[in-house]
Amino acid sequence: MRCNYDYGQIKVQATVDEVKKARRRRIRRKIFNLSAISIIACECLQAVITIFVDSFLIAQILNNPANTVAENIINIGIFYVICYSVVCLSYSVSGIVLKRINKSIFVSIGAILLTLVIVLVYFIGENISTYVPLLAVLYGIAYSFFSSGFTNLTAETISSKHQVRFFAVKKILFQITYIIFPITLGVIIDKVNFTFMAMIMLVICAALIVFSFLIRPKKIYRQAFNLKKFVKRLKDNKEELKPLLKMYVTNFFRGASYDCFTTLITILVMKSFGSNTSLGMFQSIFTACSLVTMFFYLRYYRKKRAEKFIIPTIVLVAIAVIAILCATNKVTIIIFYAVYAILNVILMSISDSRRSGVVRQLSLHYHILESNAIAEFFMGAGRVLSSVVLLLSGVLDNVVGGGTLFLKIALGFVCVMYIFYGLSIIWLEKSLIKQDERFRAAHASEKITKNED
Repeated sequence: MRCNYDYGQIKVQATVDEVKKARRRRIRRKIFNLSAISIIACECLQAVITIFVDSFLIAQILNNPANTVAENIINIGIFYVICYSVVCLSYSVSGIVLKRINKSIFVSIGAILLTLVIVLVYFIGENISTYVPLLAVLYGIAYSFFSSGFTNLTAETISSKHQVRFFAVKKILFQITYIIFPITLGVIIDKVNFTFMAMIMLVICAALIVFSFLIRPKKIYRQAFNLKKFVKRLKDNKEELKPLLKMYVTNFFRGASYDCFTTLITILVMKSFGSNTSLGMFQSIFTACSLVTMFFYLRYYRKKRAEKFIIPTIVLVAIAVIAILCATNKVTIIIFYAVYAILNVILMSISDSRRSGVVRQLSLHYHILESNAIAEFFMGAGRVLSSVVLLLSGVLDNVVGGGTLFLKIALGFVCVMYIFYGLSIIWLEKSLIKQDERFRAAHASEKITKNED
């Protein structure tokens, strides 16, 4: 048997493979430079702070032995009503400043303010309930500074042709954060104490400040900010901008359901299990399970198939809520937590993509600051509404005494808002599809090219 070997060809092939590998390394270095890594780090670190505040700080308020459960729920309601009102107002005026300075500076200011909130929590220790209004104001200001600066910062740092890979990596690391830290924080609080946990959070805040100063946008989009003029444009072009108006409605129902659901889950778990470890363990486990849901979503979702994902989600969540209303026990609470945490990522992913898609499809990049301000105002209005309902449930349960009847009514109200949230996303999807079809029909003979940046 005779074999012929072409060593020159093998050498050429090896060189081609080496060139491809070198090219991939250059692309990775180009995408994941110091600024990109800092953006990912800031989002993950800020997520840890959010986990701490929305779960364990709220649990600390709920566990105050000096008050009844209803009185503690009143304090939680006060915290969120004040916090979301501050966020809502801050977004309405932040664009005036954002059009003049780099968004990365806003992120750094927000990181510093978040650190001040944690410093105050550390010195307060376990006597949180006394300072609820002050904490709510400071956290609302800090959160609005950070998030308003962080929004659209990626567009100024990562070119659009690399954003798919960048967002994929960022989403994976973000999910890992929500898997690792809830159980870790819960165990530390239960095994050591809340004050020690606050000290650890100070270290995380310090890292957040450092990374925030390392973000260097490649380009700065100089944008106008004139809410009055933008609102007038919305009124004058209702038909053309109908998808945008529907996106604002979707944001309202999202605000009225998502955040309050998270708070109610914390209250239900702490009332039934009384353990920060249990609270963190459930959040970590169900977040890990949600990765499977994300796989199916990314694998099978298409723009015209939104109903096949959304309808089952809101139906199953509604059934789980009904089960709690009929029999509130550990089993029904775990089922509700599992169903909501595992399936809710679908609605969140679709609404997030549609929010950015509306701006892109309607070519409103120049008015992104005004659009974001109005979108956040609607979401903030929804958050304030659900927080007021939560506050009233605590007041009424406190008047009645001993029971949680009105807390269950609040849960039912939030569930209705969640159903409207899902239906409004379907409504928005159909509007975008019609808009896209009209655009293609009007420009059928034109060759349309995409500008990546």
